[in-house]
Amino acid sequence: MTQFAYAPPPLVDDPHADEYTAPFWQATLREELTAPRCAACGTFRLPPHRFCHRCRAQALEWLPLPGTGTLYSFIVVRHPLRPDMADHIPYVPAVIEADGAPGCRFVSNVVDCEPGLVAIGMPVRVVWDHVNERTVIPRWRPA
Repeated sequence: MTQFAYAPPPLVDDPHADEYTAPFWQATLREELTAPRCAACGTFRLPPHRFCHRCRAQALEWLPLPGTGTLYSFIVVRHPLRPDMADHIPYVPAVIEADGAPGCRFVSNVVDCEPGLVAIGMPVRVVWDHVNERTVIPRWRPA
């Protein structure tokens, strides 16, 4: 497992991928960031779901992303939500607007940055948290 400063414990050790999310999790195993786009109209659909909200088409295509983005929103968690998380606070859950995928936002964490320095609009890049052999979680650090 990879260690990052200011990261919560990896409570997710199996993403329970379904037919819509499996391509994303398979790409993370290769340390590739991808996003689903409607094959009919080109609208990004994250999270992926059966129908495009714009044109109602079902077909998806998965596109590679550059692994960079902009911090859209965040909070700083300073109190443990569970006793086993006490050693992992503070940490920063965040919403990242991905470069190369208009309207595509990832929910993850900002790591390796003092929580007081995190700011909306901050450029970030993906880093890979290898939780185990079958789960790799994308997290983000300042670019």
